[in-house]
Amino acid sequence: MLCATPAAAQAQLELRLADVGRFAVFVDMGSVRWQGRTTRLRVLQVTEGGFKAGAEEFWGGWRHEVIDCNARTIAHAGFGSIRAGGREGPVTGDLRPAAPLPAGSADEGVAKVVCDGWRPFAKVPVAASVEDAVRIGRPLIETGAEP
Repeated sequence: MLCATPAAAQAQLELRLADVGRFAVFVDMGSVRWQGRTTRLRVLQVTEGGFKAGAEEFWGGWRHEVIDCNARTIAHAGFGSIRAGGREGPVTGDLRPAAPLPAGSADEGVAKVVCDGWRPFAKVPVAASVEDAVRIGRPLIETGAEP
C-alpha cells in the first residue's frame, strides 16, 4: 500500500491571490459553485511564517463562504485549519447570517475576484497547491508588496 503525505496527495488547485494584509488570501477558483448570482466557495487564508496555536505551527486554513454578488454580502460558513506540512483539520462552524462586505476588506477582495473577475495581483502566479500559496503568500505578508 502506498501512502502519500497530505500535501503530495492534494489535487492541483487554482488559487488566485485576492488580498494581502494580516493574511494572504487566495480564492480557490475550482470550489466556486454558482446558484444565480450567489456562490459558495472556499478561501485559503495563509498565515505569516512561524504562526503557532499552542505548540503546533499552522500554514493557515480554509474559510468556507457564501457570497451574494448582487447584494454584496458574505456569510461565513465554517473554517478548517491547515497545519504546517499540509494536514487539514475538520471544518467547524455553522453558516452565519449574511452581512455587508466591509469596504477595503479581504472579504471584499474575494468578492471582487469572484463576482467581477478582478485580478488585483496580476504579477503573482496562480498557486497550484496550498504549499505553493504558502510559499507565495508569506513573503507578501512580510513586505506588503508584489514580488
